[in-house]
Amino acid sequence: MRKITLHKSSNDRLRDAFERELNAPQRAAATAPDGFNLILAGPGSGKTRVITYRVAYLIAKGVPPESILLVTFTRRAAREMVGRLESIIGPRVAKVWAGTFHHIGNRLLRRCAEPLGFGPNFTILDGEDQNDLLRLAMDDAGLIGTGSLLPKADVLGHLISFAFNVRRPLAELVAERHPSVTEWIPKIEDAARYYAERKRAANCMDYDDLLGQWGRLITEFPDQRARLGRQFTHILVDEMQDTNLVQVELVESIARAGTGNLTAVGDDAQSIYKFRGANYDNILKFPERNPGAKLFRLEINYRSTPEIVAFTNASIVHNSSGFPKTLVSARPAGLRPVVIPTADAYEEAELLCQLILDGHEQGIGLSRMAVLYRNHHDSILLQAELVSRGIRYTVRSGLRFFEQAHIKDVLAFLRVIVNPRDEAAWRRLLLLLPGIGPAKAGAIWARLSATADPLATLATTEVMSLVPAKGKGYFAGFVSDIRKIQAARPETEPAAAIAAILQGGYPATIRTRYERPENRVADIEQLGVLAARYDSLERLIADLLLAGDVYGVDTLGSDEDGGDGTLVLSTIHQAKGLEWSRVFVPRLIEDGFPSARALGEPGGLEEERRVFYVAVTRAMDELTLTYPLTVSRGGRGPTLVTSPSRFLTEVDASLYERATIETESDLSWSSGSRT
Repeated sequence: MRKITLHKSSNDRLRDAFERELNAPQRAAATAPDGFNLILAGPGSGKTRVITYRVAYLIAKGVPPESILLVTFTRRAAREMVGRLESIIGPRVAKVWAGTFHHIGNRLLRRCAEPLGFGPNFTILDGEDQNDLLRLAMDDAGLIGTGSLLPKADVLGHLISFAFNVRRPLAELVAERHPSVTEWIPKIEDAARYYAERKRAANCMDYDDLLGQWGRLITEFPDQRARLGRQFTHILVDEMQDTNLVQVELVESIARAGTGNLTAVGDDAQSIYKFRGANYDNILKFPERNPGAKLFRLEINYRSTPEIVAFTNASIVHNSSGFPKTLVSARPAGLRPVVIPTADAYEEAELLCQLILDGHEQGIGLSRMAVLYRNHHDSILLQAELVSRGIRYTVRSGLRFFEQAHIKDVLAFLRVIVNPRDEAAWRRLLLLLPGIGPAKAGAIWARLSATADPLATLATTEVMSLVPAKGKGYFAGFVSDIRKIQAARPETEPAAAIAAILQGGYPATIRTRYERPENRVADIEQLGVLAARYDSLERLIADLLLAGDVYGVDTLGSDEDGGDGTLVLSTIHQAKGLEWSRVFVPRLIEDGFPSARALGEPGGLEEERRVFYVAVTRAMDELTLTYPLTVSRGGRGPTLVTSPSRFLTEVDASLYERATIETESDLSWSSGSRT
C-alpha cells in the first residue's frame, strides 16, 4: 500500500518549536498580547531566543514582516537575531526592519531627508572626517591658533555627542569636565553651531544625526510621525536598559502614534552604561510611562551553576531600586565561588596567572577563561605578568595597556632621559605642546641634535627663540618638567620619574587631548606601581617596548587550543552579554570597586553594584574573586592597607569559599618542621 507523508503547515512547525525550544515563562513572553510589554530577562535566561520567537509568532499571526521594527544596540546582536529568525521563518526575515538604532535611522532618513535640509544622498562622517569638520568649525569660532590648552577636536566632538544623548546643555558639560576653559564656553558653543552648519552645507551627517534628524522628523512633521506609526505596527527593543533619552523617545513616540504595540526586553539589574548616556529610568519607569503595560519575567538561568546563581542573586538584593527577581539555575551542582585575598597587587597578578595556567593544564582552553575588571588600569600589572610568562591574551576593553597613546607619551618622557638622541620620542613630546606643529618640532629637534647634550640645550634661549610666542609659556613648563624628572634620579628609581611626570604639566595635557582623563591618569599611576619593581629605567623601558610585541614571541596558547588559545582581558562593561567557563574578578577593594568617584554621584553605588552583578553573572562553571590587602601608588604616597569591597562582605559567607595563599617557602618550612 502506498504511504503519503502529510507535511505540517509552517504554523504547526512553529507551534512544535515553541513547545520544544521554550519553557513556560519564555512562551508566555513570546506570545504576549498586543500593547506595551516589558520582558525582564535575567542573565542566561534566553533573552535572544524569546525576542526572535516573538517576531516569528507575530508573523505567524498574520503581521506583515515589513511592519515589524526590531531594534538592538550592536551589529553583532542584530546579526545574531536575524540569523536565528531566518532559521525559524526562512527568507521572510529579509522584510523585517531589523538593526541598530543608527542603522534604522539611516534607512528611514534616506527616504525623507529633504524636509530636514539634507539630500537623500547624504554621506555619513567617520571619526576622522568628523574631526576635520570640527577643526574647521573651531577655526570659524576663533578657537584655533590661540595657543591655549583648549579641548582638541575629538574631545569637543565627544562633548557635543554626550550633550545630545543625555539632553544636557553643552556649556554645562564643558564647565563640569573642563573647568579651566570656562571663559571659552561661548566660543565652544559657536564651534558646535558652526559644525552643525558645515554638516548641513556638505550634506553630511555624523552618527548622532542619524538619531537627531530622525527625532526632528517625527517631532517637527506630525504627518511623518503618523506615517511611521502606521508603517511599524509592532516595535521590539532589545536591551532596553541601555537606551538613552533620545532612543526611548523615538520608539515610544512612533508606537503611540500608531497601534501602541511596543515590546521592550532587558534587565534593569544590568543597567551599567550611564557613562555613555544610558538612562536607567527608561526600563525602570517603563510601566509608569506606559500605563497598562504587561510585565513578564524570565528567571530560569541556563548559563551558570546553582552555586554561582545563588551568589549572583545575593549580590544584587541590596539595591533598593529595580524589579524584584530571583534566578534559578537549570544546571547541575558545581563549585562555590572562591574569594582569595593576596598580600598586594603584585601577588594578585601572580596568583591569577597561576590559576589560569592551572586551568589550562586541566584542559580548559585559554579562550574559555576571562579576567574581568572594573577599571582598565586594574589590568596593568596582570598584563606585565602575562607577558613575562608568555601567556597569550587579548584585551577587549580597548588597546593593550602598553599601546595606549598616553602611555606612549609617558614612555617618550622616559626615553629622552635615557637616550637624549631619541628623535621619535622628542618629536612626540614637542607635538604635545600648544603652538608647536611638525615644522617647529623639526626645527627644535634639529637644534637639539646638533649639540653634545640635547637635555642641556633644551633650556637655552636659542631653543626658546624657535618657539612661537603663543607657546613659550607652555614650552617653559615643559623644560621645567624635564628638569624635575631628571632630579628624581630616574636611572635607579623609575617610579619616582613617573611620579614627577604626574606632578608636572602632563595631566593638563591629558585633559585637553584625550577623553576620560581621570582614567588615563589612573593608568599612569598604575604604571608607576609596575615601575616600582624596577631599579633600572633602561630595563623598564625595554620591557615596556617589548610588551607591545608579545605576539611575535613564543606564547602559551598559540597552538595548544586549536588556534583558539587566547585569554580574554576585559572591563566588565565590555563583557556584558558574554560568558566564559572560568571568570576571575580582581581588585575587589573599597574605593576601587565600588569606585570612590561613583560613590559621590547620585545612584552611583547602585550602578556599581549592578556592574558587579554583570561581572559575576558571566561565569558558567567557576568564579574566582580576588583582592589585595595593600596597594601602592607607585611612589606617589605611602602603601595603603585596603578593605575588601562591600560587594563581597555584604554577601552571606556561606555562599562562597575562602582560600588563603601559601608560598613555596611557607610549604618548605612547614614540611621541614614535621620531620
